[in-house]
Amino acid sequence: MAKREKKAATRNAILDAAAVVVGRHGYGKASIGRIAEEAGVAHGLIYLYFQNQQDLFDQLLPHVGEAMLRFIADATMDAKTLAERERKGLDANFEYLQHNPALHRILNEAAFFAPKAHQQYLRRMAGGYTRSLQRGWDANEISGFDESELEVIAYMMIGAREYLLERYAVSGHEITDLPPDVKKTYLRMVARSLGLDSSMMLPAAEESASTS
Repeated sequence: MAKREKKAATRNAILDAAAVVVGRHGYGKASIGRIAEEAGVAHGLIYLYFQNQQDLFDQLLPHVGEAMLRFIADATMDAKTLAERERKGLDANFEYLQHNPALHRILNEAAFFAPKAHQQYLRRMAGGYTRSLQRGWDANEISGFDESELEVIAYMMIGAREYLLERYAVSGHEITDLPPDVKKTYLRMVARSLGLDSSMMLPAAEESASTS
């Protein structure tokens, strides 16, 4: 392995270990010693890659958060409409969190322990969401809102997902998928609010049942 590749692999291993430790203990108890032990490296080696503990914390959320955003982007790549992107994106969002539950705690606690990274990540996430809405706007799929309101809508929808996650999918350190009826209600709300084709949001049988 080339020297540069080895350094990148070691850095990623440290960040992955930090994600495990923060997910298990929280930022407050995520000492450099615990992270080094989890990564299987010497304590002092971490300081070759990060200036200090705060530098490590500041880089943790972008590391784990970008992985989820890439996962969602890949899952929605072939979606033809905004409604289809929203449905596939919601499924991908919760699928990723089920396999990577530490991200939920990392994101929430970062508001206090890594506020700059937290704000940057929220803007990054909202930016992607806004671009998806913009595509829907450009295709005349959205009705009832001005183009200038798309970013606000993006933040509202992100917030709705977060609260549904907290209420219906988080149990200790475990995350499950949203219950089907909760997911259906969310998707129907989004479709009706934005004037989208609800048949693209839900399978035909579910949409028929919900309107009967």
